[in-house]
Amino acid sequence: MIQQRKLSFVLSVFVLSGLMVACAAGPGAEDTIRFGVIQPLTGPVADAGAYVLHGLTIGLEKINAEGGVCGKLLEPVVLDGRNDPQESANAAENLIAREKVPIIMGAWGSSATLAVMPVMERHGVPLVVETSSSQKITTPGTPGFEWVHRISATSAMEAEAATPYLVDVLGMNNVAILSVNNDWGLGAGEVFRQAIEELGGRIISEDYIDQAAIDVLPQLTKIKGSEADAILITTGAGQIATILKQYNELGMDQTIRTTGGGTYHLMFYVPTAFDLAGDPEISEWYYKEYTERGYPEVGRGESYRGFEAVHVIAKAIELNDCSLDSQGLNDALTHVEFAGLSGSIRFDHASGRQNRPNVYLVRVEDGQLKPLQGPHSVGTAHELPED
Repeated sequence: MIQQRKLSFVLSVFVLSGLMVACAAGPGAEDTIRFGVIQPLTGPVADAGAYVLHGLTIGLEKINAEGGVCGKLLEPVVLDGRNDPQESANAAENLIAREKVPIIMGAWGSSATLAVMPVMERHGVPLVVETSSSQKITTPGTPGFEWVHRISATSAMEAEAATPYLVDVLGMNNVAILSVNNDWGLGAGEVFRQAIEELGGRIISEDYIDQAAIDVLPQLTKIKGSEADAILITTGAGQIATILKQYNELGMDQTIRTTGGGTYHLMFYVPTAFDLAGDPEISEWYYKEYTERGYPEVGRGESYRGFEAVHVIAKAIELNDCSLDSQGLNDALTHVEFAGLSGSIRFDHASGRQNRPNVYLVRVEDGQLKPLQGPHSVGTAHELPED
């Protein structure tokens, strides 16, 4: 059963999601392999953490139904990091020192992940990063770098994928940057600023907002009255929804491009485009499984992160000859390969610690997702399901 040490909310989330994988009597400790998970379960981006855990649920139950790992059930020990650096570092310390987990998945946001990394280094425990995009995470010399393996794309990879379209397709000639004020938002702002200026575009303004902000009317009003013809937004899906609502209230007409969740999106897993995944059959199965469980449609495009991360952890344990030695697991992660939802996962980029997932610029048009780039089916429309 899931171990919960901090908030009753965590337990309720998982009971409802069906992540209680043990039978009624519950297996003994010798029948399970535990791993740590740090996600924002409360606070401004709690919805995003819940989406990742939905994908983790599906992946975990699939693995366990197929016999588990080395004949044992996988068992997550989940703590709430709130996407707060100190809270996330404390969660990592608790998972390692008290719960004795040999590997951790987390910690969603870049600032939280960067705070966790020195803890991993101090204890010699590997971290599988499922969401964070700050370039610093997989930059040699960053404290804890040698204990990190990141599945998610860096902001630089996102900018690289979007660059051919920023000016010619998106019309980002005079751009206002509106981002969350943390390592993720600041990092994305830096790489996209450089890309836009190299293409001859101009950055008209840059505004960075707190992740808990629910009133962005002052920033949007300033942008509306400026020369900006496009807005580049980097923040979580919930805050993007708030921004778009207030954008509409102000009657704005600037082109919007988001890196977090608008008119155009950067996506790494396009739910209905099964042929774009590393394994189209698994992608179609995942889509149906997610739908049948009644999980929120808005979280589908983020949930895959948990699904992929739990598979990476399972494969690392198997590659380490079923040993839970943390150094061995860290070495094994470098050799993991998994045909996932965001592409074929392997850590062969940036000194073997960075995966290169698929990155697609996607347009939402008449209820359809239309990828504008990618290795397969470029420009093919994929119908969005009804809410």
